[in-house]
Amino acid sequence: MIQAILVALIATISTWWFSHTITRTWLYPIWSGFLVAIVMGEPLKGMQIAAAINLPYVGFITAGGSMPSNAMFAGPVGTALALKAGLDAATATTVATTIGAFAVMTWNAYMSINSIWVDLAEKFLNAGNIKMVRAMNYVPSFFVSLVLNGIPAFLIVLNGAAFGKVLETFPQWIMDVFKIAGSILPALGIGMLLNYLAKDKIMPFFFIGFALTKFMGLTTMMVTFVGAMIALLIYQFQKEAE
Repeated sequence: MIQAILVALIATISTWWFSHTITRTWLYPIWSGFLVAIVMGEPLKGMQIAAAINLPYVGFITAGGSMPSNAMFAGPVGTALALKAGLDAATATTVATTIGAFAVMTWNAYMSINSIWVDLAEKFLNAGNIKMVRAMNYVPSFFVSLVLNGIPAFLIVLNGAAFGKVLETFPQWIMDVFKIAGSILPALGIGMLLNYLAKDKIMPFFFIGFALTKFMGLTTMMVTFVGAMIALLIYQFQKEAE
């Protein structure tokens, strides 16, 4: 019960304005899912699942307010559901992205309902009530997110074990489809990211990183360190050239 309540709060805050006060980190499953993993007492396994769920959203962008998938709901709820139901990372990715696709409707409802507070804030402004203007900007949206995101997250997590039992009744070929789809989705996210990074000056570094991992067997941390050193050298050379 306590875990379900905490996950509901994480799902609520992930959409609420507070999560974007400093950075937009809460937008991505790798962070919101990690918080859920800590709450559920499985930080290592949960982080692995959250990282897998995050991959399809690597190139995720909400341009002009459009929302192709609700990553802010898919991350925490997908991670919690995977831990409760005992899903592997690939299956969890498929389930989470499916949940995120349906949760687009909650995002649209969230943005539509919150437009009410803008009108009320304007009325309070005309009346000279600045405190209520601030209240309309900050407070009501929390309860809207709680109803649209928190309560569904609470119910999903509370019945997560039952969801796992339902999956056990599925034929093996369906579970294989989930795993295959979960293995393909990360490639989709990376492909979206490459669509942004496909620049003549950047792509060589991508292939260098690929070569270091596949041909030399370096870990992600090692490649990150090499990339950081290369970036530092380029910065120093450019500074000296100036």
